[in-house]
Amino acid sequence: MKEKITSYQFLAIMFLVPYGSAGLFFLTPETKNDVWIALLFYAVVSIIIQMIYISLFNKYPKDSIVQYLPKVYGKFIGFILSIAYIGYFVYNAGRNLRDFTELIEVFSLTRAPRYVIEIIFMLVITYAVYKGIENIGSMAQMGVVIIISSTILIIVLLLISKGCVEFANLLPILHQGFINVVLKGWKLSMFPYGEFIAMTMLYPVLIEKTRLKKTVIFTSILEGTFLALNNMLFIVALGYKFARVNNYPLLETLRLVHIGDFLNRLDIIFVVVLMLGGFFKISILIYVSALGISQVFKTKKWGAICSILGIIVIIISDVIAKTYPEHIYTGWHFVLTYISLPVVVIIPVMTLIVYYLKKLIKA
Repeated sequence: MKEKITSYQFLAIMFLVPYGSAGLFFLTPETKNDVWIALLFYAVVSIIIQMIYISLFNKYPKDSIVQYLPKVYGKFIGFILSIAYIGYFVYNAGRNLRDFTELIEVFSLTRAPRYVIEIIFMLVITYAVYKGIENIGSMAQMGVVIIISSTILIIVLLLISKGCVEFANLLPILHQGFINVVLKGWKLSMFPYGEFIAMTMLYPVLIEKTRLKKTVIFTSILEGTFLALNNMLFIVALGYKFARVNNYPLLETLRLVHIGDFLNRLDIIFVVVLMLGGFFKISILIYVSALGISQVFKTKKWGAICSILGIIVIIISDVIAKTYPEHIYTGWHFVLTYISLPVVVIIPVMTLIVYYLKKLIKA
């Protein structure tokens, strides 16, 4: 598929991939009320990691990550690694589908079976993926404006609502010490920032490749800033002790907004905006999965790939955990350490080392 996206579309997609679900949660509760500092720090770390991705891409400017891995490691090992990345993207899509269907089930359609919500959601997403990245990118340009504007609106409404905000909740700052905050917050480099690995599948379709590095740096800083603001909002509105144990602190925060007798219960309205973020995130993850399959297996049956992936993602969403708390626990304590860490950091670093070693041996 010969599709192209602009730098702004790339920026919008890149921003929405982590923010689509990360905006829902209080991240790294271990860092307590210093989570916003950890988020800003690991936004910079994510830029360093992405410079490794870009360095590899510059050596294979026409290839996605699943295409150049066999060129670096050889056909057999490279094929296994490529399949592992595709599997990671599909699994991640399944996890996010579970997040958002649980959200809808709890706050909107309380009597609807989860599988019905999943099927309806996935029908829309599968169609979007089938239409291609150019269409997703065009919609993402509007989606990112809506989501950023909504975040700013939430902040303004909380500030003008009486008794909703207590800035003293942010104090004391760095009472654990900066080093402890950094050490306790290391999983932030896996989630949300580690999800930038999906963008390595889209580097080749970027029209203005010379602007890739600047776009990545700017988007990472923008992502870190808004995620930091989001988590600061949870702290000043709810207090970190309550925010860290709540499944959906963003919606609990929205429930505090009360201006007169006419502006309240905004959580129901903002569920629609949150679902928009979920739509883009899952769409992009399924798209890069489908693209990876078409590249690795050299098939042009795009519609069939999209349909099959849609079904697989629904199955994954249902079987990964019996309950939502189990789903969250597995993701935070197992997936980030044993799956995301190798995929996001270890394999790309090793790939760059192997590339230079092969080049050195040939010289």
